[in-house]
Amino acid sequence: MKHSLDRYLYVIGLLKQKQEYVCAADVGRFLGVKASAVSLALRKLRDQGYLIKKVNGDLSFSPLFREYADQINERIVFFRKLLVSFGVESSVADHDAVTLSRKLSNASCRALRSAYRLNDGKEKEDNIATAEHVDKPALP
Repeated sequence: MKHSLDRYLYVIGLLKQKQEYVCAADVGRFLGVKASAVSLALRKLRDQGYLIKKVNGDLSFSPLFREYADQINERIVFFRKLLVSFGVESSVADHDAVTLSRKLSNASCRALRSAYRLNDGKEKEDNIATAEHVDKPALP
């Protein structure tokens, strides 16, 4: 799936946590994109079986896609918290978290999570020691 479609899924997930009813206009307002772009992206997601659009316009994840969406959302939330805890501006962290969630392997994500357990956005001291034991790449 393309990076931009993941962003739409992430936004739908965020909005669903805050409100019961989520429509295309809500997604467009959140992302600051035109209705035509939202319509095209949502159509692709519906055609691929990831979204269900009810008669009243409410958007929800299909049962088939729920597990994948939860996994991607968990990754994005983790990376966003991590980046913000390092002082990255919130809007930049939002964008970069989506990118990282798509680019890194499951093994790398697990390793990062175990090395940097976040407690309300702050690193625990014992994880700093864990991070020091990670092999560092050789410089060219």
